[in-house]
Amino acid sequence: MTQDDSDEYRTLSEDPECRETALPALDSWITPTERFYVRNHFSKIPDASPATWRLSIEGEVETPSNLGYEELSSLPARTVVATLECAGNSRSYLTPPAEGVGFRHGAVGNAEWTGVPLRELLSRAGPKQGTVEVLFEGADSGEEEEEGVKLEIDYARSLPLEKALDHDTLVAYQMNGETLQPVHGYPLRLIVPGWYGMASVKWLRRITVLATPYEGFFQRRRYVYIRNGEAQSNWQPVTSLQVKSLITVPRHGEVVRPGQFTVQGVAWSEGCEITRLELSTDGGRRWQDADLFGPQAAGAWRRWKSDWLATTPGHFILMCRAVDSRGNTQPASMPWNFRGYANNSIHSIAVEVPGEQ
Repeated sequence: MTQDDSDEYRTLSEDPECRETALPALDSWITPTERFYVRNHFSKIPDASPATWRLSIEGEVETPSNLGYEELSSLPARTVVATLECAGNSRSYLTPPAEGVGFRHGAVGNAEWTGVPLRELLSRAGPKQGTVEVLFEGADSGEEEEEGVKLEIDYARSLPLEKALDHDTLVAYQMNGETLQPVHGYPLRLIVPGWYGMASVKWLRRITVLATPYEGFFQRRRYVYIRNGEAQSNWQPVTSLQVKSLITVPRHGEVVRPGQFTVQGVAWSEGCEITRLELSTDGGRRWQDADLFGPQAAGAWRRWKSDWLATTPGHFILMCRAVDSRGNTQPASMPWNFRGYANNSIHSIAVEVPGEQ
């Protein structure tokens, strides 16, 4: 995979709004809100007023509720730092090309999220015996096509009950210490650390506890792995993040001054620790351990750096690969799937070390 970073923030689509961050702008622990990627599914961002917004909790519960924004934001809060990555991040580098928005590597970010733990809201509601999933519906809606039929639908996704009850799964109203921006889900959004971003439903308005698995459009037609020649009965849902790392400094195509240069980047996995990061400066023939540094939190990315003594003139391929605490290693390549989901193959860039003029 290669990356041509020409802008700090790249617009891929205005309708619906989809934007990604240039890799050098990801070279920090917290991604600034104004540079955080955007993945919307429909044209219109829902209008929202805290005075009228309601979040209903219903379905297979003992005590249904309907909470206002002020009431919810007055409940005991929790803050987590978590990495969100669009499931379609890096899909531009698959061969043959995959369907979907043409994200390079910048549909990922690490932010501080504040809100009410979902488990507290569910505990108040009292899920009944035999519940298996929790459904989350956003206020965004639009048209999608299924088997040749156009449908008007809302964005909705479900989680297994166990993941919904994770202590870090939040109904969030703040991002990086400030009120959510409309494009990031104001007034309320779900935050599901360790899962791809499609699970973190924005503009959240309804939570429904279910006794049977949800079969809606974005659960069984989108965000599923469709591999070559595979029957629909074998499609598997996209869920947890795969181990992955990126080089943020230098950028692809950069001319690196001769001498010692510090290569930097970020790495993450599904709510577990990054235990090793390796860098190659010769196209993968030899690898050296990089240093992991900076803050560390479950569900958040880890920064890394490695010194490179760039003394020989020429063009060089730099590559990075991560290993997590479960023993998962970033692969050299990944099997093709129709929508290019979860591409976590090794990130490679090319740089030049100039000779004497």
